Amino acid sequence: MINFLILILGVVLAGTPYNQKKVLVLSDNPAVYVSHSQFFNLLSKQYRVDYKNIQSNTFNLQLFGEWQYDHLILFSSTVDLKVSIQELLDFYDSGRNILLLGSTDQSKYFRKFLNSFGLDMHEYGSSVVDYFNNIRGNQNVVTTSNVNILNVDKPIAYQGAGLSMTPYETFQVFGLVRGSETAFSGPNLSHNIIYVGATQGRNNARFVATGSWEILSDEFLNNSNLGNQMLAEEIIRWGFGQSKILKAENLIHRRLDSDDIKPYNYRLREDCYFSIDIYEWDYQNDQWIPYVSTDNDVLLEFVMLDPYYRVPLKKGQGPKYELSFKIPDVYGVFQFKINYLKPGYTFLKIAEKITVRPFRHDEYGRYLVQALPYYFSSFGTMAGFVVFLIAFLLNK
Repeated sequence: MINFLILILGVVLAGTPYNQKKVLVLSDNPAVYVSHSQFFNLLSKQYRVDYKNIQSNTFNLQLFGEWQYDHLILFSSTVDLKVSIQELLDFYDSGRNILLLGSTDQSKYFRKFLNSFGLDMHEYGSSVVDYFNNIRGNQNVVTTSNVNILNVDKPIAYQGAGLSMTPYETFQVFGLVRGSETAFSGPNLSHNIIYVGATQGRNNARFVATGSWEILSDEFLNNSNLGNQMLAEEIIRWGFGQSKILKAENLIHRRLDSDDIKPYNYRLREDCYFSIDIYEWDYQNDQWIPYVSTDNDVLLEFVMLDPYYRVPLKKGQGPKYELSFKIPDVYGVFQFKINYLKPGYTFLKIAEKITVRPFRHDEYGRYLVQALPYYFSSFGTMAGFVVFLIAFLLNK
């Protein structure tokens, strides 16, 4: 009877929120839990949420070598966090995700932490201004439709400080939401402003930052004419690793005329077939579906020291990407490599080592085209000798 009750209790607990991933929310302003209640309602539907004060000593990111939370949300403040920046970076390096909501007067601690991800906040006290794209003539409450990676089809309202990044966009740091061309910020009238920036690590951990608390506030989320509600949902999905997640499996390479999969070596100039299955996570149906690249940008590299081939894989049936090519006329140790670094998607890095060998002595043809001059010289020498011999014998 006791074992039966324990079994029932285990089944019940498995379906409770305690079986979900944990999110830690840190803020020194209790009013934020009221002003951002819609955002926290969205969050609590999918995660187990703990709310703590930034200055509190009652929480530990790590305990006995184990991380206690899967995701972290920081509402920046004028005071520093009790946790060191290095511990936050270690949290991120472990593959966990961070969301930072900044403000115009946040402390140097949060600015330095933001700099660690290739992003920078504009000058103290500065805020984004737009005289053409705003709400009800308030130039400090601006709007934009310049959204990248996230699926938002309505204008987004923003009020707060602008972000900037390195002059060039990399595959790891990018702007999710950018200001319109008429927006500016700071005494230097900075343009090309980022409202929501992001960094994705090589371990596929994600960091999302914004210079505004208000962008996720109830005031903007409850406005049906704005896309802030959709933005909040997308930030949770993308920032916490639910959307644009890729995986690769079933890597196959073989000789084109053989069914022997993944042979140890290939011979020079053999025809080779390569294929791999790539899937994308469908968060709506909780299943993996075939990934479809609209840019034809899944590249296969055939590498020794440098790539001898770098060619796009062709989309096959279902999740399959495939290609047939001829092994180069160079022998040595090669690798099949896929290094797929599409901004917004998790990175795929795949490598398979093989050996390319020269022809064996019994694999060469009977006569080689390259040796025709030698053949002609040999037979010409023999023919000349015969002619000389006949002339010598018949000469009187």
